[in-house]
Amino acid sequence: MLGAIFRFGATVAAVPLCAQYMAGVHASDWTRAALIGAILGVLYIVLRPLLRLLLTVVGWLTLGLIYVVLDAWLVWTAVGMTEGAVALDNFWWAVAVALVVNAARTVINALTGKLRE
Repeated sequence: MLGAIFRFGATVAAVPLCAQYMAGVHASDWTRAALIGAILGVLYIVLRPLLRLLLTVVGWLTLGLIYVVLDAWLVWTAVGMTEGAVALDNFWWAVAVALVVNAARTVINALTGKLRE
């Protein structure tokens, strides 16, 4: 349970940090970027497991690359839910944010001892 809270916190913190350090991710302010991170965290908790289950066969066929696209789509959706809070130059920046979020979640998983989401 504590690992899930830390993973949610890492997701919330990753979006403002990406907006700060990535050239193609623009945020109006930190609090609105953290709100996008919270929305993304909720999408990761609610929608991601269901979509990963539905895409299992496609995941095997694409060697897991479809999951990167899925996570980028979740980032793109979270950004689209609140107009003007965070802007992405294109979909590739959503892929970059998704990779950073997943890297942060992987580090939290390693630190809390959970091997698989």
